[in-house]
Amino acid sequence: MTSNTARHNEARQKGKHSDKKFSDFIVAYQNEEEANLPLRCSSPGEENYGNNGAISPIRRASTRNARSSMPDTHLPVHYAPNIDNAALAASTNDADALHRLVHARLCMDDIAGASHYMHLALAAAPHRADLWEHAGLIAATRGDLIFAEACFHRSLTLAGDTATLHRNLADCLRQSARLAEARYHYTRALEIEPQLLHAVRALALISAELGDMGDAANYWLHARELDPSSLNDAINLVAALAKAGRVEELLCTVRQLRSQFAENAAALEALSYVLYQHDLFGDALSVARQGLAVDPQRAELHHYVASALSICGQIDASLPHSIEAARLLPEDPFMQYHLAVLQLMTGDYKDGWTRHKAYYALPDKQRRLFFPSFREWNGEPVKGCRFLLVSDQGHGDEIQCLRFAVWLHEQGAVVDLLTSEWVAPLAVSLRGVRCVFAEPPSGPYEFWSHLLRMPEYMQLEVSNLPSVRMPYLHAPSDKIDRWRTRIENFSRHNPRTVPRRVGIVWSGDPTFMLDRFRSIPLSKFIACFQQPGLTWFALQKGAKEREAECLADAFQIHTLGPDIKDFVDTLAILETLDLLITVDTSVAHLAGAAGRPVWVLVPAYAEWRWLRNRDDSPWYPSMRLFRQRELGNWDPVIEEVTKALRLWRDACIPPAGT
Repeated sequence: MTSNTARHNEARQKGKHSDKKFSDFIVAYQNEEEANLPLRCSSPGEENYGNNGAISPIRRASTRNARSSMPDTHLPVHYAPNIDNAALAASTNDADALHRLVHARLCMDDIAGASHYMHLALAAAPHRADLWEHAGLIAATRGDLIFAEACFHRSLTLAGDTATLHRNLADCLRQSARLAEARYHYTRALEIEPQLLHAVRALALISAELGDMGDAANYWLHARELDPSSLNDAINLVAALAKAGRVEELLCTVRQLRSQFAENAAALEALSYVLYQHDLFGDALSVARQGLAVDPQRAELHHYVASALSICGQIDASLPHSIEAARLLPEDPFMQYHLAVLQLMTGDYKDGWTRHKAYYALPDKQRRLFFPSFREWNGEPVKGCRFLLVSDQGHGDEIQCLRFAVWLHEQGAVVDLLTSEWVAPLAVSLRGVRCVFAEPPSGPYEFWSHLLRMPEYMQLEVSNLPSVRMPYLHAPSDKIDRWRTRIENFSRHNPRTVPRRVGIVWSGDPTFMLDRFRSIPLSKFIACFQQPGLTWFALQKGAKEREAECLADAFQIHTLGPDIKDFVDTLAILETLDLLITVDTSVAHLAGAAGRPVWVLVPAYAEWRWLRNRDDSPWYPSMRLFRQRELGNWDPVIEEVTKALRLWRDACIPPAGT
């Protein structure tokens, strides 16, 4: 951990602004007894350690602290409203009397009134440290953190170090996001009172916010020593140990918690969840099963078992638990959506597409997605009707589902498409689409639908895929010619270049929550690059688009990513290549929709679109799938791809579907 001296110096440097504010307030009190202080009202809240371990603002908690530390007034709460303020006017220099009035007002939850009397008490006795401390608590309750900080500093100057003052000042600083200073004062509070659990928890949270996961884990360990019964401290400890990579301590802690909470299904549920969140799927599965032995009717535990199994590709084992979770919580969209994904993956399109509507009930979808005011389509005849098809997914899903616009046109609808600005230029090549929008059109339309609501009412089955004539996307001929000329120039400039051209994409969108399992380090493909008779073209976009440049001297690999402006460029390049090898990302869908030969390396986790136990895709006849069998282990998959690549090269036939 950082030394106290270093923290103190850091805090002093960052505290210059607050010192100035402090002196401003002191002058205001000394010179203007009736000054109106700049206090801001805030809604009350309780101090709480939630699932994320965050401490809520010190509002209602400060009220409790202020009230509990006031002197006993012997003044009944019901008497306080009847106090004649005029009769007290002559006593405005009696700090004790005014302090008792502060207490009375706090008992009534009258924070404004308490603040008023505290103002008078401070004017009467500006030398009293206890009054400044209580003024700080009241100011923090009202959300005036600047003045609260000034009060606490003044009290420290008058009274010297106390654990309570350092803790309250640290709370105030933390609310102001001045974490280094807050950490210093929490540490001082602990030095004075080593059993101060609030400070230990706060230091753990601050350490985590500052990225010091080792310190965070140490503080949570200390918190566990002080309060072994706290489940929330234990869960935060597991998370911190996982992030710090302290595996042995983590496993030991998990064993202890499984024993301590062996009969507590709710606690085991929380433990299973935090283990799952940190990719400890085997442990999460074991803990969830332990919880089900205690309470077999706990839906969340069934859900965690199903999730841990499905992310590892164990679909058959996952399905019964997902069914049970959905049965126990029929209104919960998470349970229903997870089951829908498994049903679609197993080819149960009838029930899967019907249940898939739960996706649109997930908490963020109503906010993030566009829901037009027109009539939503529920399978009615569409011949002659104006129909707005609305995108609701990522780029890959959009490209996969653009086919539904063609299907609607074939049913006689007049089809407009609202899609993302990245996919819109592609969509203009779709057969039968009248207009493509990147912003919501005004209409009117007889019907509208989100893209992935279409299959249910289309009665889409695996047997009638790909559902439209392939390909359904086409690149403009002028772009194809431009890219073909550029790619052929590599052959003229390099006599070693040979005709067999292979594109490569090794990484997906890093913001996708499972990207760490689908993206593959470029170095894993070295065995592929070593195969003679091939020229490689890196189509990677984003932060990794230049990674292949360092391999250009050793292999026949050319980096195109920095010059690719949009999906239309990528599609045009694909038209000039013999094969694309890619991870499961939008370019895979682009190649498939254009009918170009593409091999996709599919991770082990459940992904409905690729079904299971097959190496082809009914969605894309030109696609071949290479499936990962163990989550995180790409080596066997790369070996399989390398062998297939060698056979494809030697056969000198198109690779599609081979």
